[in-house]
Amino acid sequence: MDENEIEKRLAIGINNQIKTTFEIIEEINEKNKEEEEEEEEQPKKDDEIEFIDKKEEDDEELNKLKKELINDINLNLKILSLKVSQSMKVLDKDGSEIQNLFFPTSMYNYLIRDIGLDMIGIIDKIEVEKGNYFPISLKSSNPPINGVWDGDFMEAIANALLIEQEFNTYVTVAYVDYLKIANRRAVIIDTDARKSFFKVLTNVNKIVENGEIPTVKTGLKKCESCEYKELCDNS
Repeated sequence: MDENEIEKRLAIGINNQIKTTFEIIEEINEKNKEEEEEEEEQPKKDDEIEFIDKKEEDDEELNKLKKELINDINLNLKILSLKVSQSMKVLDKDGSEIQNLFFPTSMYNYLIRDIGLDMIGIIDKIEVEKGNYFPISLKSSNPPINGVWDGDFMEAIANALLIEQEFNTYVTVAYVDYLKIANRRAVIIDTDARKSFFKVLTNVNKIVENGEIPTVKTGLKKCESCEYKELCDNS
């Protein structure tokens, strides 16, 4: 296996990740611009020209950043592929053994967007073992006596669905790590779990579409540690 082949294998999936990241940035920029337009009064002709020029400047800056990022990644890939090739010769090991030495089997803070489900999420950690992907949620709170908290359960399922879309795979189990007591809890991603998630997702979409404000659930423990306590009328 020469340097070019190693470089190709290292580059798998990187271009798609770059594309997805910049699509999300562009979408956020567009939403911000729409909100600014709604808040501002009707602009004059001079203002319209200035706004168009500003948009063109933003697009140019974004394209410049994209090119710089891709160039940096390609350079790093070339350097990395050369190191891998040299290591294979010096250590007399095959590609898979070198991969285990050079690359961790986990990914952290991985951003994924699923257009079909209209979901965007940053997964705390993804562990990869023998081609299987396991989403890991990292929590600083204490766990319940059994299983995981409802919110953590839904997050685990959402993470699994995002990974399935991103890596074209099937996830059967996710995990929640409760760091305070160093305890890992499994969440089985079966048919029932998926149904319960889509039911919640449908309800959330209805709330957003109808502009409804859901009933606030209060609790002494939750309210005491809430950062919005001083602003909330229900605390």
